Amino acid sequence: MDLKATILGISLVSLAACGGSEETVYTGPDGEEVVVERGGDGTTTYRSEEGETTITTGTLDTTAVGGVPPYPGATSREGLNLNTTARDGGSGQISSFQTNDSPGDVIGFYRNALEGSGYSIAATMDMGQSQMLVAERDDGNGGVQITATVIEGRGTNVTVIAGVEG
Repeated sequence: MDLKATILGISLVSLAACGGSEETVYTGPDGEEVVVERGGDGTTTYRSEEGETTITTGTLDTTAVGGVPPYPGATSREGLNLNTTARDGGSGQISSFQTNDSPGDVIGFYRNALEGSGYSIAATMDMGQSQMLVAERDDGNGGVQITATVIEGRGTNVTVIAGVEG
């Protein structure tokens, strides 16, 4: 998957946050144009010849690409969703959300869900207040990393990074 569009989109997020019109075109040093479209629903979309990235804040969808299921009962307070689609058809997503469940419960849920749906567990890490799981698709066409960390007074923050090759 070509991540150039993702990186460019992330670097331009500060420009879009400064205000301006609903759609703005930026030209990079190589002459490539990036269209930035701000929606009134908390979304900002970046489009170029390399692909498209949409960043969403506020009420979020906690599903991920590649068959990764949503976490039951998750909330999106102060969460973030970044979805990207590359020119080659690959896609990726970074999602952040909260739950009142422990990091162990979150990682256990995803371990069970992923092992039964075409993923192999590549690595796990348990650091007490923070746990991580990395899984690869059995077809070699992508993977997922899930990190669950206790945030004092706020529950467990979960970050899901998933990608599928094009």
